[in-house]
Amino acid sequence: MKVKDRRISRPQHIQQLMTEQINLLRQNGELDPIQRARAIAYLSTVSLTSMRDGELEKQVKELEAKLEEVLYEIEKNRNA
Repeated sequence: MKVKDRRISRPQHIQQLMTEQINLLRQNGELDPIQRARAIAYLSTVSLTSMRDGELEKQVKELEAKLEEVLYEIEKNRNA
């Protein structure tokens, strides 16, 4: 099976990769069920962490944008 090359630079990329790998593991009947379950649990944890990180990244960007707006308004009022 050919593995798709992926650029991993954002939390969403990690989520996509983990989803792909989890699905591959679920379809693989050759692995020991316990090993497969452990691997899926681990990859799920990584995926959940990347989801949280992605949400935090979004919130930080929103806060930075709001802060810039407030600072701009303060500076504008100061110079008026």
